Amino acid sequence: MVIDTADSQVTTSADELAEALRLPVWNTLSERADHLRRALPPRPENVAGRYQWWRLLDAEQQRQAELLDRIDALCGHLAGRPALGYDPHQLVPDSALYEAQGFNLQLSALIARCLAQRDLARRAL
Repeated sequence: MVIDTADSQVTTSADELAEALRLPVWNTLSERADHLRRALPPRPENVAGRYQWWRLLDAEQQRQAELLDRIDALCGHLAGRPALGYDPHQLVPDSALYEAQGFNLQLSALIARCLAQRDLARRAL
């Protein structure tokens, strides 16, 4: 992933930076989701099977399953399928940025910059 935002003369808005981060964040979240899926027992498709599956998970596996559901929803949102609880007009929710932090040094630095710019913009309102 290469996103060149090192030029301090070029000002990039938080929304522009978030849009540039959309694909790298989606890639990071997809990798996390795949890792979680492999760590969990296979989840049945039907509701009754899923309920039984959930009851058989230990506390840590349940936490991982909840995180997987959250990350899957965020991946869908980033792919253009708005997730419940997220502003459909915000293409890259803060939650997606937070979930993608810490897995790639360059991406994490850009995410921190984007979140700081968003925070400044919110304070200005």
